[in-house]
Amino acid sequence: MNPSHQPDYSTYSLPDFVLDESFRRWVLLPDEEIMSFWHSYMLRHPEQQTVINEASAILLHLRVRYDDLTNASRERIWQVLDTAYEQQERSTSTESIRPFRQRFFGSPLRSWQVAASLAGLLLLAAGGWVWSRYGSQQEVHTQYGEQLTVTLPDGSSVRLNGNSILMYSGKWEAEDNREVWLEGEAFFNVTKKMTTTGRLKFVTHTPNLDISVLGTQFNVNTRRGNTLVVLAEGKVQLSKPNDQNASVVLMKPGDLATAQAGIEQVAIRQAKPQLHTAWTKNQFAFENTSLREIAQQLNDTWGVNLIFEDSALAERRFTGNLSSQDLETLITTLATTFDVEADRKGSQIYLRHP
Repeated sequence: MNPSHQPDYSTYSLPDFVLDESFRRWVLLPDEEIMSFWHSYMLRHPEQQTVINEASAILLHLRVRYDDLTNASRERIWQVLDTAYEQQERSTSTESIRPFRQRFFGSPLRSWQVAASLAGLLLLAAGGWVWSRYGSQQEVHTQYGEQLTVTLPDGSSVRLNGNSILMYSGKWEAEDNREVWLEGEAFFNVTKKMTTTGRLKFVTHTPNLDISVLGTQFNVNTRRGNTLVVLAEGKVQLSKPNDQNASVVLMKPGDLATAQAGIEQVAIRQAKPQLHTAWTKNQFAFENTSLREIAQQLNDTWGVNLIFEDSALAERRFTGNLSSQDLETLITTLATTFDVEADRKGSQIYLRHP
């Protein structure tokens, strides 16, 4: 980043960070340069840790791609949130009402949990991939570090990882294709269903891909602007959302597919499914994985930020399985393995050489 073009982040408020391009890249699509800048900045400005934590949580929970929105669309999002928050307040309190923006951004008491409770509403307001059938909408949301198993109306099961959202209709017609919408990470075990015309499709909608199956087991991860699909069993068809002319990509067991917004091609390569599904057994599985990549996974599922003393430490690599149920033990194990000290301050964990 060019220092001469950097804004004065020390004056930034919560909405300023949420809408800042560099900050959003750090939270959602980080590269080495961005991570180095923001880690250094946080070390220099510990007084802003609270507002940075809240801004990061908003982006990770709501996943709005502001680059795709016009100014009018952004204003519409906040109008919807203002209205929703006012209605919530009227049902629980007789105090005077201030708009959601003012209440949330103006008070440290308004935390990311409030934003998370309105995540579905914000995504609907922004338009795009998210489910548009209100009907009998069901929405399941997991908090950081939480896992849940959801049984769908057809008997299929979905294991949701922490910090994830699953939406689906509570009533599926016998002859209709089965559809769900996912933000975050989930492992699907799909039940095969037959009709008079053949097997019913099961479609998982994500921001970058529609995943169609007949009966199979697969893992989907939509973190940080990418969609990653790992097929453990069966067959999967991939296609771009809302594009009837898009080519269909077929996956076979052991394949890993990645898709990014704005990039037409879906990349396929061989992978070890067990590395991507270990979380369903309450484990992290790493194979020659850099600490920087491990930090991203911990941020996604636990909401913590690992801050490295230098880039050389961030690029050191780890192989092994670690329990995902106890964050403190996991951090202690990493610190012992790499002979560093771990100093935790809230959601920030600083790794330094002794």
